[in-house]
Amino acid sequence: MTEREPTFTRQPPTGLLRFFLKSLPLLYRGPLAELFRWRCVMLLTTVGRKSGLPRTGGISFMQVGDHYVSFAGWGVRANWYQNVRAHPEVIIQVGRRRMRATARPVEDPERRRELMLMMQRHSAHCGPPRAIRPLLRLTRLFDYDAEIRLAVAQGGNLPVVEFYPHEEL
Repeated sequence: MTEREPTFTRQPPTGLLRFFLKSLPLLYRGPLAELFRWRCVMLLTTVGRKSGLPRTGGISFMQVGDHYVSFAGWGVRANWYQNVRAHPEVIIQVGRRRMRATARPVEDPERRRELMLMMQRHSAHCGPPRAIRPLLRLTRLFDYDAEIRLAVAQGGNLPVVEFYPHEEL
């Protein structure tokens, strides 16, 4: 199979979900950082592709061996994804651990599909706690299970990045 760029796109989040996602860098401290790690959320600091300034946001992740994998659920237009394509040297924070890492987009669609299926199996332990998922779905704030289904359906079209830590900060 030939390698190709992911093609998945969608509109970025709005409203309360956007506010929460933008607030993550402020909330990701101390014991809360460990809680976010436990729910598979890490902080990613990239270099802005246009501004050259540091940009920090929260993204979901899955640990695979000695590195981390993340899926650009908002597609190829996700700012963090575009930034790591332009500047692959990043800083990640997983719980209380901060590390320099190299971001490597996964080019092979079969590998992206394989990682997405791994994430689907792992997803029961991630995202919002199961007890509050129905409330989030009912209020239309966020449907984690539908997001996972959409990501799996996109398979090889979804942008996937592997982060390889190389220096503890």
